[in-house]
Amino acid sequence: MIEDVWTGILDLTSKLVIPDWGALVALIPVALLVLIALWLARTALRFATAGPTRRGKQRITPQPPAGVHAGPVSFAPIFGAVGTFLLLWGLVVGGIAIVLGLIALFLGLLYWGREGLRDYDELTHAEPTLPIVHGEPPPDVHMIGPSFRPVLGAIAVGVFFFGLVFPGWLLLVGVLFVIVTLIGWLIDARAEYNEAEAADRTGHLEPLPPPTWPKRVLSIFTVLVVAAIVVDAGILPPRPATAGGEAPGGGPVQPGGPGGSPAASGQAADVSIVAEGIAFATKDVTAPADKEFTIAFDNRDQGTPHDVDILDTGGAKTFDGAIVQGPKVELYRVPAIAAGTYSFTCSVHPTMTGTLKVQ
Repeated sequence: MIEDVWTGILDLTSKLVIPDWGALVALIPVALLVLIALWLARTALRFATAGPTRRGKQRITPQPPAGVHAGPVSFAPIFGAVGTFLLLWGLVVGGIAIVLGLIALFLGLLYWGREGLRDYDELTHAEPTLPIVHGEPPPDVHMIGPSFRPVLGAIAVGVFFFGLVFPGWLLLVGVLFVIVTLIGWLIDARAEYNEAEAADRTGHLEPLPPPTWPKRVLSIFTVLVVAAIVVDAGILPPRPATAGGEAPGGGPVQPGGPGGSPAASGQAADVSIVAEGIAFATKDVTAPADKEFTIAFDNRDQGTPHDVDILDTGGAKTFDGAIVQGPKVELYRVPAIAAGTYSFTCSVHPTMTGTLKVQ
């Protein structure tokens, strides 16, 4: 019994030390949906309990103070968000979905620009009613102070997307960077909201102090990003040898195809494909037509998942290979397909492509 408990502990710690990045990436959309649902529920609860509560049954139209221009209600941000979602969905699915996503995003941004120009035209033709004070806002007008949060958010999202392209520890650092930035942004917004609430009682709105340079956050995440790149690249710790008589699993290398790449389980394969450096080292391969054939897929990228999917000329999947966590050699068995020219790609990294000639 003690041995079973100890084995379970070792299995759990092995998953923490060497996580399944493919499974973690697949869980990111689920985690985001849960966070969005919780945020929407919290927002709805706060609106439902916000005062004043004795408003009657009719909706009160908010009125801006005299001489203050409030932007009109707009669905443009929603259209822009939908267009962005469709574009990202198209990048994942591929094919015509990418074109549809680009069109949706372009139309959403075009609509947003049209509303912005209309609002600008109204402002340029309106008579100014507020006194102009150089160097500071007009009396009783509150200006939100400067913030580094948008800059940090842009950097964090950039690291996150690089992590999606080159998965590994860089993806984890990107997710953590985004979370830390958003939490800081919410803290700033909360402080601004508290000052606005205090102004309702005192009649005076105190501005927030100017922000300091985010040297600590940038320094910490710069170190984390560099460390993640070093680990993902296999510089530290050094990669295990995959040549010179041993395969990644420690067994002898078996001849399996062009270039001397090993086949899985010591079996010879009809086709050999190598993935290294987030790219297919084997770009053009040939397979027999109208009969089942095998592919020896050699993923040499340490801690990085890859697979091989065969697509026809229309972009539809003819074969969907299992994802392989490198370094590892996997033997795919592909059902018989008709003669012709096909493309193969990695579903985890769509930029990885090659050509398969079936004849």
